[in-house]
Amino acid sequence: MSSRATFLTTLALMVTVNLPALAETCIPLSLVGGEGSEVTKTVSQPTIPGPFGITITRNNWNTDWAIPGGINFNRFVTTITAPNGGSFNLSLFLKYSDQTSEEVFNKQNVTINPQKPLIIEKKSAPNDFPFQVNLLLGGIEQIGRTYTASVVGCYK
Repeated sequence: MSSRATFLTTLALMVTVNLPALAETCIPLSLVGGEGSEVTKTVSQPTIPGPFGITITRNNWNTDWAIPGGINFNRFVTTITAPNGGSFNLSLFLKYSDQTSEEVFNKQNVTINPQKPLIIEKKSAPNDFPFQVNLLLGGIEQIGRTYTASVVGCYK
C-alpha cells in the first residue's frame, strides 16, 4: 500500500512539474482606431466612388487589430459570432511592416451559425513578427447582417 501511495505521489509531482511548460498566455489584441478588443458591426453598403476621387459612401468591411511589439506570438485566434447567423464573405490577413501581408483565410459564403462561433487559428513561425491582423468581412449579399469579432495573440 505504501509503495502505491509513493508511486501516485511521484506521478502527481511529475505531471505538476511538466504542466507549466505547456501553458500559454493569450491576450486580446486592441482595435486600431477604436476602443477595446471586440467589434460589433452591421455590414454596410459598398463604397461608391464619386467624381474627382471623392468617396460618396464608405463601407465598414475592414477591421484591424494591433499586435504589440516585444512579444513573440506563436498563434493568433480570431473569433467571429453572428447572433442571427448567416453567410459571410470573409478574408483574414496578417500585415507586416515591409508593406506585405499574408493571407490566412479567404472564403466566400462562410456560414456562421448563431449558436457556434467561427474560430480561425493561425500558427506563426518563431521569427514571424506581423504588426496587425486585418479582417475583411462584407459583400453585397451580407448588407445588414451583424457580427462580432475579436482576436487574441498567444505566446508561451
